[in-house]
Amino acid sequence: MYLNLLNERIFLAGRSGMVGNAIFKALRKYNPNFIKNGQLLIPSREELNLLNKKEVDDWFNKNKPTVVVIAAAKVGGIHANSTNPASFLLDNLKIQTNIIETSWDRKVKRLLFLGSSCIYPKYASQPIQEDSLLTGPLEKNK
Repeated sequence: MYLNLLNERIFLAGRSGMVGNAIFKALRKYNPNFIKNGQLLIPSREELNLLNKKEVDDWFNKNKPTVVVIAAAKVGGIHANSTNPASFLLDNLKIQTNIIETSWDRKVKRLLFLGSSCIYPKYASQPIQEDSLLTGPLEKNK
């Protein structure tokens, strides 16, 4: 199936992360003019606080995306996640809920939500590279 995005306004949440950056590069390759034409919407954290429902609503009203890709999340290493699990879970639920609910309310045509867990080996070289994925045993749950 071919997905035509040429006439869409695409909101990429999480562009600065590893997955978001890969999506950004793929979209730029798909159409190098997306950014120049204002079709690829990639607000920074300073421009849009995804934890704030009103900011998300206001941003959607102003920018009117038709396609939404959620690659945004509060992230941290294994230690941060294991010492503050509720903080990560609650913030990520807020981010996802704010974007998904607002997308639904604004009748966004397409929404892609990417979720993940810690999928890199415990002893991966630092800084972790994408090609380290599944090259050794994962961190065990405690």
